Amino acid sequence: RVLISLLSVIPFLGKARQPIAADTLPEQPHYDTIVLGAGAAGLAAAQPLQNANRSVLLLEARDRIGGRVHTNYDFAPHPVECGAEYLQGENIVTWDWVRRYRLGAIPAFDRYRHQFMHINQTLLPFRHWSNIPGMDSLDLMDGSPMDPLITQWIDQGKPDISLAQFLSLHQELSPEVRRIVDHSFSGSYGANLEQLGVYGLAESTYAGDGDDYFRLRKGYSHLLEQMAAGLNIRCGTPVTRIHWGPSGIRVETDTTYTAQHVVITLPLALLQADAVAFEPQLPDAKLDAIQGLGAGHITKLILKFDRPFWSQQLESCLTSLDTQLWWRPGWRHHNEAPVLTAFTGSTGADTLGALGREGAIRAGLGHLEQIFEVPLANRLVDALFVDWQADPYARMAYSYGPVESVGLRSQLAQPVDHVLFFAGEATHPTRAATVHGAFESGIRAAHEILSLNTNRAI
Repeated sequence: RVLISLLSVIPFLGKARQPIAADTLPEQPHYDTIVLGAGAAGLAAAQPLQNANRSVLLLEARDRIGGRVHTNYDFAPHPVECGAEYLQGENIVTWDWVRRYRLGAIPAFDRYRHQFMHINQTLLPFRHWSNIPGMDSLDLMDGSPMDPLITQWIDQGKPDISLAQFLSLHQELSPEVRRIVDHSFSGSYGANLEQLGVYGLAESTYAGDGDDYFRLRKGYSHLLEQMAAGLNIRCGTPVTRIHWGPSGIRVETDTTYTAQHVVITLPLALLQADAVAFEPQLPDAKLDAIQGLGAGHITKLILKFDRPFWSQQLESCLTSLDTQLWWRPGWRHHNEAPVLTAFTGSTGADTLGALGREGAIRAGLGHLEQIFEVPLANRLVDALFVDWQADPYARMAYSYGPVESVGLRSQLAQPVDHVLFFAGEATHPTRAATVHGAFESGIRAAHEILSLNTNRAI
């Protein structure tokens, strides 16, 4: 899979259009199913349950739907994604809703000649940088020699090790190339070479998704707004405690609700931090899965200028600088504004987050001046800085698989006592860190509930 193919899921600051409000339904204390979170997984779970005539309530802590999908409609004349940005494949389940709601999509990253690199203090087009020794370690080109080596390693039953250790055993990279490779994985997984486990990397196959990538013409939030129409959603309602048992569930917010089942779509980082208390405590196997997976970090620095200073051939630029990867969010929009997004993962995201908004803007401008060799101090018009780790209702971008994490996603997805059900990108064994993985996990949880005999009294 190409590097850009795994850049997705994910990150809220600045003004955004208010989502279409779901129909306000009469308040009631008991539901067949309560869904925690009105993001991609929660909406995908609620739809089939409601279509099966089950009473469903979605409780969303934010004052908006979408979770880690959040489109800004005020920053530019075209949508700018503060969170998830791409449809990652021509065969993914997301297209079912795109076609149902008759939404348009714009191809992205479909020509290598538009992918540039800043390395060794030089800006290079694809035809030049792709021949640098060691670049075949990137996911950027099909047929990477690392793929069969990883397969062979696993087939021989060798121990799970970090990707950094694996690469050091199999390929010698210059410091600059190694930094580029690290940055490509940091963006794709929200984790760097030292954090990623070889077995976990191989587990996420994304098999059958396809190789083409797209942006939604009206933005990702528009899709989720369409999905939310007609659902019973209570925004601004953080859940604090869940009392659960075989006979049913009590969910505590500013009021108390009861249900036969609960679908939990909270981001992994919130589960790791015990943001919602479970009484009794979750089983050990579930806790092991929660703590054994990794919560990846991503920031987006979105800068608008007075006019473009980059080649019109440039769609994206991978760099050895801390901002890691730049792209044009308005690519192929007829009304594209002069906007660049720096997409930064793992320790790079932590570095920018520690600088704060103003510090991150200064760093980003300095890096662009290095890349394009133009002064920019007086050309910045507006800026957004999106740090998902600072968002109290996310605390992360998307999950990754560290060493010894194989099987933990499936373990996290397992229902508990036929009353607690788990969904979200972190629960998908093969399509984690994607919106369509979150969609599929929500559908899976709904089907698990519908397969049960739910005619039991509380």
